[in-house]
Amino acid sequence: MCVDPAWMPYESIDEHGQHVGLAADFMALVSKKIGIPIELVATKTWNESLDFSKSRKCDILSLLNKTPERQEFLNFTESYLDATVVLVAHEDVVYLNGFKALSGQTLGVVKGYVYESHIRTNYPNVRLVYVDNLDEALRRVSNGELFATVDSLLIVTHHMQALGLSNLKIAGQTEFVHKLRVGVRNDDPQLLFVLQKALDAVSPVERNEIFQRWFTVRFEHGTNWRMLWSVLGGAGVLFVFLLYRYMLQRRFNKQLKAKNIELEYLSQTDPLTGVYNRLKTDALLDQEFERSRRYGRDLSVVMFDLDNFKQVNDMHGHQTGDRVLVAASALVQASIRKHDVLGRWGGEEFLILCPETDLKGAESLAENLRQQLEQLHLSEVGTITASFGVAQLGRTEDIKRLIGYADSALYDAKQKGRNRVCVHKPLVS
Repeated sequence: MCVDPAWMPYESIDEHGQHVGLAADFMALVSKKIGIPIELVATKTWNESLDFSKSRKCDILSLLNKTPERQEFLNFTESYLDATVVLVAHEDVVYLNGFKALSGQTLGVVKGYVYESHIRTNYPNVRLVYVDNLDEALRRVSNGELFATVDSLLIVTHHMQALGLSNLKIAGQTEFVHKLRVGVRNDDPQLLFVLQKALDAVSPVERNEIFQRWFTVRFEHGTNWRMLWSVLGGAGVLFVFLLYRYMLQRRFNKQLKAKNIELEYLSQTDPLTGVYNRLKTDALLDQEFERSRRYGRDLSVVMFDLDNFKQVNDMHGHQTGDRVLVAASALVQASIRKHDVLGRWGGEEFLILCPETDLKGAESLAENLRQQLEQLHLSEVGTITASFGVAQLGRTEDIKRLIGYADSALYDAKQKGRNRVCVHKPLVS
């Protein structure tokens, strides 16, 4: 098996040479179901993986789109992951309405990715610049060498956060949707049949566990502990015994510390979306309230929820509903300002804390988010919209009233037809 060595959270090859990510979990399940180990053939780039597949150095590719060019040497299973594809640009760039908005501009594309042929065929005026991986593309967009780059929503969200590139944003959505499959060498139809049967045998529970693990935009990295031992000669039995006890105690303390950090993270984070949970959001709201009162600073909140979300669950199932919540929260998290705080308030309802922000600024932020969500296309449900309520903390008001005002404004937005921003206007004496 060949893979994309740098496409997290979908997949990558880690520092230990292991296949990790969502596709790795699916391939581990497939291997278990067919009773045959799947051996990783390590490559340095995605283009090298494609070349290895062409020359039959690997039998399968774990996760890729189906294209006419690839059908010359591959067969494909049915897709087991669909994903929305977005454009990333500098924060100063206005909304980009798909690839057509890039005419005459430079677009960073990983060599061998499916966008390359799609753009060359349909958008010849876009100036493609090849990069080795998405991280390189994002850095070059950040420093102004490239105008934009492209990849799926969750991929770019993860990499932007991991690289700390706060001057980038999701600037628009494309008409392209990933239909990701397993690619199988086309001279072995029996292998295709076996792998498709194995994927079909993946239960909804197993599938949901994998999506929950990787679509919460939460990534756990192991910690490497390096210890340098210098034993100066003449150590006796007692010294060795004491040293051994010290090692055990130190390892235990480190494991305990790591577990405490993990528990603290889990206690503050919504397990589905990866944003702050209600408890942590309440605590941060209290902190910002006290800071606003002490220093006389502005504080506004934006409350929003997804329109007609119950219909999504009823028509498409709760797993699809979960993926809609994950995609929407990831888009908002990547689009708000660095000092803003996003928390899941309950169900499909979210709250954004906006420190140092007056009512007009919060309304502008909410309108920008509304437009971006309106442009988000999800393969299973199509487009989604959201309604927003905005309120600013007044001098005589407490947190309870502030949240009440935002909730009331959100109710007005829904009563007036949804997919709109309503603002609580304070009374002026």
